[in-house]
Amino acid sequence: MVIIHWIRHIKTIAALLLLFACIKPFNPEIESRQVNQLVVSGKVTSTEGWQEVNISMSSPVENAVYNPVSGCLINIHDDKGNIFALPEVKAGSYQAWIGQEYLVAGRAYMVAVVTPDGDRIESAYDTLTRGASIDSVYYIIEDVPTNDPDIFLRRMQFYVDLNATESDSRNYKWEIKETWEYQSAHPLEYYYDGTFHEVMPPDYSKFVCWTNIMVKDVFLVSTKNRSANVALKNPLHFIDGSTSRLGILYSILVTQHSLTESTFNYFEVVKANSAGFGGLYEKQPFSINGNLVNLTHPGKEVLGYFYAATTSSKRYFYKDIEGLEVDFWNSCNEDPLPLTGWEGYKGKNYPVYYYYTYEGALLILSDQCIDCQLRGGTLIKPDFWPQ
Repeated sequence: MVIIHWIRHIKTIAALLLLFACIKPFNPEIESRQVNQLVVSGKVTSTEGWQEVNISMSSPVENAVYNPVSGCLINIHDDKGNIFALPEVKAGSYQAWIGQEYLVAGRAYMVAVVTPDGDRIESAYDTLTRGASIDSVYYIIEDVPTNDPDIFLRRMQFYVDLNATESDSRNYKWEIKETWEYQSAHPLEYYYDGTFHEVMPPDYSKFVCWTNIMVKDVFLVSTKNRSANVALKNPLHFIDGSTSRLGILYSILVTQHSLTESTFNYFEVVKANSAGFGGLYEKQPFSINGNLVNLTHPGKEVLGYFYAATTSSKRYFYKDIEGLEVDFWNSCNEDPLPLTGWEGYKGKNYPVYYYYTYEGALLILSDQCIDCQLRGGTLIKPDFWPQ
C-alpha cells in the first residue's frame, strides 16, 4: 500500500510539472525607491462590525516580509461629517466598530492617517454602492489537460453566479476563505526521552486540527458592457484530492463585494500584476497606484488602497465528493529504528515518538505524525464547525 501511495504521489507531481512546464513565472521588477514605502490597506463594508485598516512598510519582493507600523493615528470619515477613530489592536492593525446606521448605500468614506513621523496620509472618498446578494456557488468536476495527452488532472472547480438588478452595482469582487479539518496519523502513545513511556489511554490532544486561509487569487467581474446585470458561471478557485482539504470536511466562506468603477479598475490592475506571483493576499501589495496621498510630503508615494464595499456572504461545506479521488501525504514519516538503536538519540532529539504495527514491528515517528499543528493548523475548533 505504501508503494502504491508513492506511485500515485509521483504521478500527481509529474502531472503538475507537465501542466505548468510552459508557464513563464512573473517576476515583477520593483525599483529601490518602492521599498520601505508606507502601505495603507483597508475598507469599510456594509455590514455592522469591526472595520479594519492595516499600516505597514513595503519590502523587496525577493525577500517579502510584513513590516507593521505601530503608533499611527487613524480615523475613518464619511461624507456626512461622522468620524470614527481606529485604535491599534495589534502591531499595524487598527480597528473600529461602526454601527449599521452609519453604513448606508450611497454614502462615501475615506481614511486619514497620521504616522509616528507626523506625515498625514489621506485616501480619496469611495462610495458604498448598492449591491446584489450573493447567488449560487457551485462546483463542477473537471479533467484538465496537461502537456501529455494521456494525462489529465481531475479537480473540483468552483463557480459563482451573479444576478443583480439595474439599480445594483455593475462591478464585483469575490473573496474566499477556506477552512478544513485534518488529523494526525497517530495519537501520542509511546515515546522515549532516555526512558521508555507508554501513554494510557493514548493522548489525542494534538490529533485534530483546522486550517483557515484566504484564497490568494483575485476574482472579478463587471457587467457594465452587458445588457443585463447578470453574469453566470464566473470561475472561482479550484481544489483537487492531493491535499488534506477533502480528507474529512472542507468549508468555504464566499464573500461578494460590490465596488465602484474606480475600485474595480484598481483590483483589475492588482489581478494582472499578481497573476502567477502569489495573488492578492501575499505579505504586501505590488507598487500599483492607489487612491492615497501624502499631504505632508506630496512627493512621497503611498502604496495600497482604501475603499467601500457592500458585502454578502455564504458558507458552504463539502465532503465525500463523488468522482474525485482523495489521495494525499499526511506529512508523517515512519522509519525503522536505526542500526545505532536508541543510543543514537540524544537530548536534542527528545522526545522520540514511536509505535508498533499490527505485526509487532517498531517504527519511529516524525513529530508531524503526532502533532497536527506542525502541518500549519490550529487546535481551536471554529465556532461554525459542525459537531
